[in-house]
Amino acid sequence: MKAMRESGRVVRAGKVSAVAMLLSACTSPGGESVYQQAAGPEDNPATIERLVSQAEDLTVVDCLLPGKMRRLGSTITWVTRPRPVKQTATDCEILGGQYILFDRANPKTALEVWMAAAETGDPTAETYVGEIYERGLGRPRDYATAARWYRKAADQGFARAQLLLGNLYEKGLGVQRDPVQALDWYRKAAGLSRDKVVYLSQAVATSAPHKPRSGGQANARAQLREIQSARKASDHRVRTTETEVAQAKQEVVRRGRAVRTLDQPAPVITARKRLIEQYVAVSEQAEGQKLVRDSERRIEELVEPLVAQR
Repeated sequence: MKAMRESGRVVRAGKVSAVAMLLSACTSPGGESVYQQAAGPEDNPATIERLVSQAEDLTVVDCLLPGKMRRLGSTITWVTRPRPVKQTATDCEILGGQYILFDRANPKTALEVWMAAAETGDPTAETYVGEIYERGLGRPRDYATAARWYRKAADQGFARAQLLLGNLYEKGLGVQRDPVQALDWYRKAAGLSRDKVVYLSQAVATSAPHKPRSGGQANARAQLREIQSARKASDHRVRTTETEVAQAKQEVVRRGRAVRTLDQPAPVITARKRLIEQYVAVSEQAEGQKLVRDSERRIEELVEPLVAQR
């Protein structure tokens, strides 16, 4: 065991020296390396550990994990389909997964990464495929195809796809412009029942010049006020949760400095893994709250000019 600890220290020292050399190669306009700016002229291993831990990518992504290999008897072997899960970018890479960040991925391969899972009906993958077509990543924009993929996921209750599909209906991209449909998809993405926007829906439906204006203006205004109040509450929840995300991330980074040596006991490493899982969970919660808030905001922006006319 002593020999293993000594070996761990040697490997760690080698990693520290390698990182120091790498950071020394990155010079500022004034001639100082990034490492020298942070640590001064002396080689400080503790500072290297801090810089490395801060460089770890804790961005939470939709990670497409490889399928599991299964065997039946001694002759039949197959691989299950890939599984999208929430994970940090670093852990996704460690697990051999693939993930798409639109500002980092090769757009020509983005579609290949998610299409296989989308064709099996996974709503996360279907939404990504829709976004790839809508954004025109590596290909011309195709709003009609984007709308088809969004609808597949939206019909399964996937909130992000519902929000994006509503946007296409509101703007008439790839589908016939239909503000009523847009409002309904925004409502679903916000988790609202139909009765919460029934008068707003009537206001949108009767806004065309060739249709007569109906009553219910006061009820529509009342429902708009409820949506505005709910959106303000959502803003507060998002700010609170984002603070929790930042605190959870800081704790992961702090604990990461303690487990970078190879001779740490398993409980320490397990505790950090648990912290990462908690960080991913609160990040996912924040993402869901943002979707609700954004959907409420889109309802507000869609109906407010119409209700104000009454």
